Amino acid sequence: MNSPVYFDQSLALFADLVCQQWGPSALENNFFLRDVVGKLTLIVLDSQYSQEQRLALAQQATQHLGHYVDGDGFAVATPAELFDDRLLSAAHALTVTVNGEVFSGTLRLLDRRMIGADWLRQPAAAVTQPQRFVFASIKGGVGRTTALCVLAAELAGKGQRVLTIDMDLEAPGLGNMLLSEDTLPEFGLLDYLVEQGLGELDDQFYADMISSSWLGGGRGKVDVLPAIGRRSLQNPANVLAKIGRAYLAYGQPDEGTSDSEQAGFAEHVHTLLARVADSSRYDVVLIDARAGLHETSAAAIIGMGAEVLLFGIDQAQTYAGYDLLLAHLATLPTTPGNEWRERLHFIQAKAPANELMLKKFSDHMRQLVGAHLWPQKPVEEDKQVLADLQDTIEVEWDDDANTDITAVLDDPLNEIDIVAILNSEHYTAFDPLANRDVLLEKLYRVAFGDFLTLIDKLLTIPEQDEAI
Repeated sequence: MNSPVYFDQSLALFADLVCQQWGPSALENNFFLRDVVGKLTLIVLDSQYSQEQRLALAQQATQHLGHYVDGDGFAVATPAELFDDRLLSAAHALTVTVNGEVFSGTLRLLDRRMIGADWLRQPAAAVTQPQRFVFASIKGGVGRTTALCVLAAELAGKGQRVLTIDMDLEAPGLGNMLLSEDTLPEFGLLDYLVEQGLGELDDQFYADMISSSWLGGGRGKVDVLPAIGRRSLQNPANVLAKIGRAYLAYGQPDEGTSDSEQAGFAEHVHTLLARVADSSRYDVVLIDARAGLHETSAAAIIGMGAEVLLFGIDQAQTYAGYDLLLAHLATLPTTPGNEWRERLHFIQAKAPANELMLKKFSDHMRQLVGAHLWPQKPVEEDKQVLADLQDTIEVEWDDDANTDITAVLDDPLNEIDIVAILNSEHYTAFDPLANRDVLLEKLYRVAFGDFLTLIDKLLTIPEQDEAI
């Protein structure tokens, strides 16, 4: 009797079986489909395989993979046999790495999910009108929202118009930090997500989602779109019922697109931003994402076209979480003009003023990014590249010299932004409504100086728009 097959083994076992029966080229010319419960189907695009061959392989798959394939002979099928023209192309499939006993390498996988589909979207191209910054983290309690408030104060002090959005529905905080009870708007993001699925919203509804904060000091302005509005606070028993509906996908996929591109959470937020965050009103949009690997985190990290600020502290949980996140991001494509990986920036929060400790976090994050997003070539390959050049360059070439060639070659890891926000007692219990001094530049600049310098480098606001 075969041993039980579990999720983590299933794709590698199927790939091994295909490689054994049809050869490695079959994994290059066709792709796998994984349905919402995890069952796999080999989608055959190559016409050289007959119906008899497909049926024979399907029977083998049923025998070896058990409940991880469809037992009705459809474990191996053409798009026509599944009556699904969307499977005629693998354009929306992920490129994933498997390590089986027979086959080790990359293959294509189209993953269909009931939830989490936003993690499968094509990363959005950069949005610069107005520019967006996402504040994200694997764990809560790392000062992500505090840093957003500090940046909002800094930008407003320079005369810029800022919209802040709280996308953390389960643990909202931004509204409570920047708005008093009497200035909280009628509705929040939660209300929008529930109501927009039932019908078109009018201009007044959108206006009733945003309030101005006390930040700005007569120079710029900071508006707030909170997660929870005043009406939800007046009807607290309804909040969990609303949250249960906020992540539902409405609408059908457009023709020629995959299931992962149906109107899910990311699409709803895109629609909202197009309505309220145009460049005539704002210079910058700051988005506070939910911590963790939730669906809303996907919308923020890969779906907003933003500069993504990934917060963490020097803990094993931080490194383990980013290992999972970066491993998935490595499966997503980059395209000319959309180098989204270059918009990922890492922030060490609550950092000690100790160079060795700061270097530890930086080195660990570079190691993770290098392992997943920019895997390095073996040094021997680089040596051969330089050796091939020695006869074409008119210089003295010392074969015995112990030269560190890695310093000569371009290394994208050297371009990764990793900065620290220093630990400060002033921001341990951050409550700017109770103590507005914490958002005075002379106080926050000490802890947040390097962070704000990074933002200055990333900002692309035209000079003529920097002052009002």
